[in-house]
Amino acid sequence: MAKRIAVVSDVHGNAQALEAVLADIGKNSVDSIICLGDIVTFGPSPREIIEMLQQHNCSCVMGNHEEALFDPENTSVYEIEGEALQKSVYWCLNKLYDKDLSFIRSFKKTVSVPLDDEIDMLCYHGSPHSTIRAVLPTSSPEEIDSLIKFDNSTKIAIGGHTHFQMYRKHKEHILLNAGSVGSAFMHPFISPPVPTYLPVAEYAIVEVMQKNISVDLKSIEYDFPKFQNLILASDIPLKGWWEGEFNRINGVQKR
Repeated sequence: MAKRIAVVSDVHGNAQALEAVLADIGKNSVDSIICLGDIVTFGPSPREIIEMLQQHNCSCVMGNHEEALFDPENTSVYEIEGEALQKSVYWCLNKLYDKDLSFIRSFKKTVSVPLDDEIDMLCYHGSPHSTIRAVLPTSSPEEIDSLIKFDNSTKIAIGGHTHFQMYRKHKEHILLNAGSVGSAFMHPFISPPVPTYLPVAEYAIVEVMQKNISVDLKSIEYDFPKFQNLILASDIPLKGWWEGEFNRINGVQKR
């Protein structure tokens, strides 16, 4: 019997992107949805994101942006640096209710998902023991071994954080990155440089049938104009960065 798991990550307050992804997941008959963290900061709709994830009974992993919500005076510890990014954490906190923070506080460091009797999938944000140290397409085998301690049943390891989808092999293991639902980047996030935004919503579906593994790294369209309008009408601290990316995507030249 097949088991199909949808994995979403880095929604970052983009309700239009998550809505499109959840609708697409609904067409794919998945058994469950795993979320790899960074759900509410950056974008204009933090509470809507929480409501959607709860409605779909998503198991959630803690990201560095969740950690920062509970330690906002030390955002640089979580690689959230610069005035606009730091202010965005406080902006988000002001939008959330106590029950929302209780939900976020329940997120786990990792989630292990059994896909059959012998194959497990290990889910995390950056890597199993760090929300900010991530597996990259360029990570050496030695770096991967230092970041992930595989046990006998863990065949697949999947993370987020970089906002960049990935499929690669490491020995007998499959390493995946689900990309970003709400803020996909053209290149993996490594600070600096300033990231380049892609107006698509990314996620992954992992399926195991009779010990055969298939992975679908999906990139879909969402209501980008509506998202733009919400950002432009908001007082979100990252509005300047978003405006610059919107202008670039829409071909608007600066004067």
